[in-house]
Amino acid sequence: MMATHKIIDRVLTLSLLIILSSLIWTQVSASPAAAQEPEAGEPSLSLQIIPGEDAAGIAQLGAAPVFDVGDIFEVSVVALGVEEPGIFGSQFEIQYDPNFLKAVEGSLTPGSATEPVINPVKEIDLENGLIRFAASRQGDLDNLAGNVVLARVSFEAVGATEPPEGQTTTIDLQNVKLGAKGGIAVPVSGLVDLDVIIRDDDGNQPGPGDIIGNVKVEGRPADNQAGHPVTAVGTLNNSLSDTTEANGDFWIDNAPADTYDLTVDSPGFLAAGCEGVIHTVDTLTDLADVTLLAGDIDDSHTIDITDAVAIGAVFGSTDPQVADLNADGIVDILDLILMAANFGQTSISNPWVCQLAIGL
Repeated sequence: MMATHKIIDRVLTLSLLIILSSLIWTQVSASPAAAQEPEAGEPSLSLQIIPGEDAAGIAQLGAAPVFDVGDIFEVSVVALGVEEPGIFGSQFEIQYDPNFLKAVEGSLTPGSATEPVINPVKEIDLENGLIRFAASRQGDLDNLAGNVVLARVSFEAVGATEPPEGQTTTIDLQNVKLGAKGGIAVPVSGLVDLDVIIRDDDGNQPGPGDIIGNVKVEGRPADNQAGHPVTAVGTLNNSLSDTTEANGDFWIDNAPADTYDLTVDSPGFLAAGCEGVIHTVDTLTDLADVTLLAGDIDDSHTIDITDAVAIGAVFGSTDPQVADLNADGIVDILDLILMAANFGQTSISNPWVCQLAIGL
């Protein structure tokens, strides 16, 4: 069973400063697929993910941004650090793999700082995955300097690049030419492409942002482990839960980034907890398995004489009982043995050491 914390809408607006414009986005940072160091005094044209058209705070390049199939995200083509004489117009092409990405028709627009603008070339070739763009400022205007957003375009993620984990597809910037007022060519160096990871989060398999594990109780078959409650409470007030499947697996889907305390409990068994689980949305938090000790009939977190008395009081009963620890339909010597073997055990002395597994 999945936890109910599930995000449905998957249309994205990206932010350079890792500030989400919507709640459905996993990561915001650009990755250089192929970069050249610019020569002194030459502008560096690079493909960047920025908040809208705000090019004032371009961040350092980092890990490849991660999207799910169906996500729509916007990228901006930005000329970084343009010095005098500045630029008045630009042309470029963007190549991408249509097996993984689809440029959104009508989304290719000049950057607002270039307006008023003449933009005779703004072509999107969906079949071949090619974008062509050419635009110039219009009229007796100044050249532009600094960080200049030349154009924006949106993409839809249409195919998964994974597996293998971490495999990317490239949005490739090519055939770039810049010009200053008067038809003066401006040299270009330092082209930076953009790598992105696309995952198929169809809800059928755990993936990044999920918390999974396995819980079993003593004395029951491996295929009779359904219904053990698992709760996760975060320091940011996130409260999530799930119950185990027949094989003991649980899956908390799309858990927000937080530090969680997890607890697993089941009637008749010692509860176990694991504190301080650090979870992020870009990894799968895969917890170590846990087996709950049998015999805590009164749910006091200690197996003691009170539990022995509770089993004795219903000994021989075939009615549904918490004391029927092995779930075979009768409270008998087998249940008493399960409890007696754990006599004196407590939840505190049997914590769930859940972080032995490595996040994927």
